[in-house]
Amino acid sequence: MSTPEKSRRQQEDEALERGEAYQDVEGRRTEDPGAGAAHARGEADRNAEHLRHGEVGPGAPAQ
Repeated sequence: MSTPEKSRRQQEDEALERGEAYQDVEGRRTEDPGAGAAHARGEADRNAEHLRHGEVGPGAPAQ
């Protein structure tokens, strides 16, 4: 990674730490709180669908 790429990535990471940007588990980043909330709702809906089908993730106890 070149220096400008490192600098840009560092700035993005710092924005995440300050709460000025949002990142979901799939790595999507945005500075728009509405888009961040939409991503989170989409993930929650997908997770709920998996649970309805009896799918559990790693480390989750099977019922």
